[in-house]
Amino acid sequence: MTSQTTIKKLPPIKEDVNSLKQRVKDLESEVSQYKSRLDELRKAKNNLVIKKTTEYVRTGVPGQGREKSDASPPQEVEQPTPVNSQYNEELEKLVQTLQDELSDSRSLIAALKLENEELNGEINRNKKRFDVELSQALNKNEEYKREIKQWEVMYKEWMQMMEDRVTNINRTHQILQQCIRSPEDSSPSN
Repeated sequence: MTSQTTIKKLPPIKEDVNSLKQRVKDLESEVSQYKSRLDELRKAKNNLVIKKTTEYVRTGVPGQGREKSDASPPQEVEQPTPVNSQYNEELEKLVQTLQDELSDSRSLIAALKLENEELNGEINRNKKRFDVELSQALNKNEEYKREIKQWEVMYKEWMQMMEDRVTNINRTHQILQQCIRSPEDSSPSN
């Protein structure tokens, strides 16, 4: 494998890719939940300041519908309490931590995708090489079969020729035997 990364040693790919994808989705949803919660807290804080300074108007008899809120000036309300600022800081740290984890997970996924592409390329190269070698082996096999058939035909022809020679030799031998016996057979009878 040619990919070298500075990421931790990669776990087995098949089992962990799905779990990492799920973990990334979970982290993204947590980040969005924390962001929405932070926005809600900020809106609630702003709404609190606005409500304290708002006049309420009622319809009806003129002059009776006006009431003014008896809240303290907005400067006092805008000051965050130590608990809220600490909570906000914790939330922001948590959001930052989750974003860092998300970034790490994304870089791990990118590294895994790169390694997967390299492995797929290697698989394709090996498949092509195997196909070529298989084709060559099949061609050689066919060539060997043709040669075997040629040798079989040549062997049959040679065997037939040898059988014919043996038959001819046997006939010649029998003829010679008859010729040799014939003079001997004819001379004793005289």
